[in-house]
Amino acid sequence: MKMMATLADLEILTLDCQATGANPEKGHLLEIGWLPTRASAADNSSMAGLRTYLVCLPDDAVIPHAVQRITGISNGHLSDAVSSKNIWEHLIQTTRTVTTGNLSSVCPLVIHFARFEEPFLRQLHQQHNLEEPFPFQIICTHEIAIRLLPDLPRRGLRAIAGFFGHSMPELKRSSDHVVATAFIWKKMVEILLSTRGISRLDQLTDWLASTKPPGRSKRTFPMNPEVHLQLPNKPGIYRMLRIKNGDPLYIGKAKSLKQRVKSYFRQKAPHAEHTLEMLTQAHDLDFTVTGSALEAAILESDEIKRLSPPYNIALRRRERELSFFSKDLCRDSAEVENDFPVGPIPTGRFSQTISAFGLWLKHGMQVIDHDHLNLAHSVLGLLPDYSPEIDCLRDGFNIFRENYRSRMLHSPQSALRFVTALGAQLWRQRLETVALEEIVEDKENGNGDMDTDKDESDQEHVWTPEAVAHSLENMVLHSSHLIRRARWFCLLSQSSLTWSSANQGDNVCRLVVFKNGSVHKRDYVNTGKKAPTPPGYKKSFLTRQKNMTLTTYDRLRVATTELRRLVSEGRTVELRLGPGVTLAHREIIKVLRWV
Repeated sequence: MKMMATLADLEILTLDCQATGANPEKGHLLEIGWLPTRASAADNSSMAGLRTYLVCLPDDAVIPHAVQRITGISNGHLSDAVSSKNIWEHLIQTTRTVTTGNLSSVCPLVIHFARFEEPFLRQLHQQHNLEEPFPFQIICTHEIAIRLLPDLPRRGLRAIAGFFGHSMPELKRSSDHVVATAFIWKKMVEILLSTRGISRLDQLTDWLASTKPPGRSKRTFPMNPEVHLQLPNKPGIYRMLRIKNGDPLYIGKAKSLKQRVKSYFRQKAPHAEHTLEMLTQAHDLDFTVTGSALEAAILESDEIKRLSPPYNIALRRRERELSFFSKDLCRDSAEVENDFPVGPIPTGRFSQTISAFGLWLKHGMQVIDHDHLNLAHSVLGLLPDYSPEIDCLRDGFNIFRENYRSRMLHSPQSALRFVTALGAQLWRQRLETVALEEIVEDKENGNGDMDTDKDESDQEHVWTPEAVAHSLENMVLHSSHLIRRARWFCLLSQSSLTWSSANQGDNVCRLVVFKNGSVHKRDYVNTGKKAPTPPGYKKSFLTRQKNMTLTTYDRLRVATTELRRLVSEGRTVELRLGPGVTLAHREIIKVLRWV
């Protein structure tokens, strides 16, 4: 190695692996990537020299669904995969270039959380180059981070990269990870020099070997407390922002911006892992005050669609769209037409099960041959690997068919009518059961046995014919609920809503007017004054369906959730749908029990 070579000028490789398991004993290498770089490079995020390869898997190997979800890699992507032998040869060739530049026999290999990658690298070395010494000196930036930044909430790759201002895509791919690791290395080298006086690789190696990671005394958040302590005690939305580029990390709503944001930074707050990862990156925030919590929820939904922050999951567009179904439920379309009057229904698991259930009804509610078996899997929304055995599946479908066959055969009703009527019956039974449980709970003067609930939920699911039939009932129940919700959202899209203040002494109500599913007007009105007639009340149901987008759908969904909260708080609520159609407080309560 060159005399007096500094860490900044040291030529290195950053490397990342993705695998089907936690180690070579539990899985196989799936993807590997590396990038030759130096910390002193003007633009350390450059892709020059970046190499990534998908790795050929053994014939009997499968990519777990969890791995497919976080990487986006499925078996269909492996047609261009390369053998591990060829990949190792390419890696060794790049390694020799680096070692030649450093005048060394060992290549500095920088990895974030090298405990994962090292066993796979040693396996490759053992399989393809055992006669030569292991060619790498591994430097783990995670080990550096837990010593330099011990009080950060999290020190994973995404958290540390974001802490330094580098944003990463959602999917875990080696190409993005090696670039992020190179960015982290550049920042770490700067901090090591300025705070520890470490400028050479031998000094870094000695420091890592001689120091133990300090215990975390308390969480230290990057955001200056003055930023959030000055927030108003009013409803609105807040946007957690990353350093420098101002990328929105998360958008949230609040009845009180001050209290909600303050809750993130309490030392012993039991946050989820992804929340702590987000807080590690958040250096700033901005906010928008709204007239009410309901308006904050609507604005939050719209802003999430517009900005797609990585830590908002439920309301992001992602792969979701809306679909409309034929009356026999067998077909669906992205556009509402005369042949597709049912909806809108968000695409996803239940939209697929609805069409599969419609086909099953059309084919006589039978599970006989292989085609029927595939259809049964679709109706249950399960992959074949997670479905019950064929005999159990057939018996369960037969139980459901015999229980409800007369409803379908002895009355001239469509599949739509069958699903909505049976779903309403099952929903009514559920409401009655919930009401009875509440009565029993009140009599026992307790809140229920949470430990018992946890034990039951942790038990492994065992498929029986009765469980299959019950799953079919749940599918019908949920499908009919989505259909009812679609009708409700179409009504709500052209409406005027008023509700009383939380302070009973106030003599004003908040007013929100919806037009085409958007907030057309917001104001205060005197208590007792009727809400104005909504401007779009004359629009037909079909027109309202055509105006419905995913953004509108989610907007009305969160408005319904907030409406339910207002009712639970005892607010006086009134919803006007037209000149002579107004839902008073009691009527709204009844409607909300069904949507």
